[in-house]
Amino acid sequence: MQKATYDAIRMNYTATQIIEGLRAKDEAVLRHLYRQHSPMIAGHVRKNSGSDEDAREMIQITMLQLWTAVQEGRYTEEGKLDRYIFQLAANNWRYELRRRRNRPAGTLDDAMTDFEDESASHLEAAIVKDRYLNAVHQALQKLDSPCDEIIRLYHLQEVSLQEVSKRMNYDYDNLRKRIFDCRKKLKKITESILGEL
Repeated sequence: MQKATYDAIRMNYTATQIIEGLRAKDEAVLRHLYRQHSPMIAGHVRKNSGSDEDAREMIQITMLQLWTAVQEGRYTEEGKLDRYIFQLAANNWRYELRRRRNRPAGTLDDAMTDFEDESASHLEAAIVKDRYLNAVHQALQKLDSPCDEIIRLYHLQEVSLQEVSKRMNYDYDNLRKRIFDCRKKLKKITESILGEL
């Protein structure tokens, strides 16, 4: 689709059309959301002690959480989508900063797996990698149990590790190792899907 045509279409999206598009996994809607909200998310992260890499991570995590909330029927604030997305991003970044204060040497090691896109030299180029987001979503659906549940609870629903370990009857230390293994699995599936495209 040509840029001018796409720009005209994206200006006409209503909140309802966006939600329906997310439910239908419409790539044009995903592109629209990335282009519309990434600058706001990146700006918030940078203004609050974050780097470009942090911003990329927060954009991916936020969009993944939005998509999951819509797919699972947890998003109910019709007409307040912009505010909802900003709140997700702000909460994610606040949570990450708290984790870093508790573990000063850490980076985004406990956030979603670092799906590095080495060919993207600019933030904007990384943001519009729609096939990548699609691949992550597909990978989440292919992830086997209990990894799918662990990733959704911990990363998407922001349930604390202690609470996840209680709910799933896991030893806390074993769960930390399991999360690491699950992230590696998710990354491997995502890369496999990307290789098939």
